[in-house]
Amino acid sequence: MQRNQSVRFLRFASSALLLGLTFLHPAISMSQDKPIKIDILAEEFWPYSFTVNGSDKPQGVFIDFAIELLEEAGLDYSVNMLPWPRVMRRATTEANQLLVALIRSQEREDIFHWVGEVAEVNHALYGLNELSPVPQTLEEASLLTVATVVDDVASEYLQRSGFTNLTRTSDHLRGLELLSRGRVDLYPGNSLLIEYQCIQIPRGCENLMLVLPLEELEQDLYFALSLGTDEDVIASILENFTALIASGRLEILQETFLRSQAPELP
Repeated sequence: MQRNQSVRFLRFASSALLLGLTFLHPAISMSQDKPIKIDILAEEFWPYSFTVNGSDKPQGVFIDFAIELLEEAGLDYSVNMLPWPRVMRRATTEANQLLVALIRSQEREDIFHWVGEVAEVNHALYGLNELSPVPQTLEEASLLTVATVVDDVASEYLQRSGFTNLTRTSDHLRGLELLSRGRVDLYPGNSLLIEYQCIQIPRGCENLMLVLPLEELEQDLYFALSLGTDEDVIASILENFTALIASGRLEILQETFLRSQAPELP
């Protein structure tokens, strides 16, 4: 695979912050008579949020981190694995929804409470080695067929950029599958996911190449809460998120998962 991309998990190494914070904060007292339950919303985004065939238990780096976050905040929760369009629909119509995770874009800025950054994401248009001619600009690429995910930030960006030949799917893996089978010319992959996707699709990514970087989509991936969520709940989640990040807990979960998968990787 030809690529120039990297995944960067956040490192907050300030010793002063580490001394002032522990991730065993007591939950702040909530004013409601009925305990608040937070719904964790995530899509199939291996290895960050996923389910294994034959199991209905969601898992993954971001899922584990979200669960620890809510437990430290003293909040009840449920985990819901849904196609991305349903994640967005629930997150924009119901209170007490924790999104795991999404890109913070201008269009989304005012429709969520932003909890904190969990990763940096670089997007690019990918194609197969046999693609000819190879587009050199977005204008040239817009003449080709592209697999995109409904309501995904890359899909929205391509539409704004004049792309009309879009084949819409409900998840990222399906988009890469369509490309690997020659059903479309291009797929907008991201650096956080593309290598893990290549492990899962039957043909792998031996013929995959990076065609065009989408520099305007070099953005950060965040946890976010839906509007209407109680202010005390938001404050507690923000406090515990900062403490967990400062402790390096997210990096530990990432490294632990990768070690557990090492024998299966090519």
